[in-house]
Amino acid sequence: MIRAATYVALAAAAAVLQATWLADFRPGGASLDPLLLVVMSVGLAHGSGEGAVLGAGAGLMQDVMNGVPVGLGIAANVCAGFCAGLGEGRLYLENLWLPAVAAFVVTVARNAVWVGLGHMVGLVTVAPPAVARMVVLSACYNGVAAIPVFYWFRRLDRTLAELSRRAD
Repeated sequence: MIRAATYVALAAAAAVLQATWLADFRPGGASLDPLLLVVMSVGLAHGSGEGAVLGAGAGLMQDVMNGVPVGLGIAANVCAGFCAGLGEGRLYLENLWLPAVAAFVVTVARNAVWVGLGHMVGLVTVAPPAVARMVVLSACYNGVAAIPVFYWFRRLDRTLAELSRRAD
């Protein structure tokens, strides 16, 4: 219970960070997505189920905060959390490059789903080369930021597991 509440609070803090401090920081037109990094970290550490559930909540927060049709962010972040969770138990989580590669792949997958659905509802009208450039740039930003975020998350996760054992 402590772990779930902490993840929800962490996702809320990442959403606020993304909507406030990082809203105007868009080098090259792309942005860092700390909420996606939280969803990816939960998926990698705890599997597809938890990653998808947190992704659904995170997507709903993003949809409400950004004013887009509800469901775009939910579908995209569920896909991201589920995809990240596919590596749980199959990948060596202590590998230094795992978070960077996972963040790159998950960012591309999430944005592909979001842009595809956004195009279907008429929200995305940008030329495909411009979208591809922004997606790849955002994936690079997330890949770089994922390394310290994921290892900080792993440390937090170990601490929460220890607290849960002490409480039992």
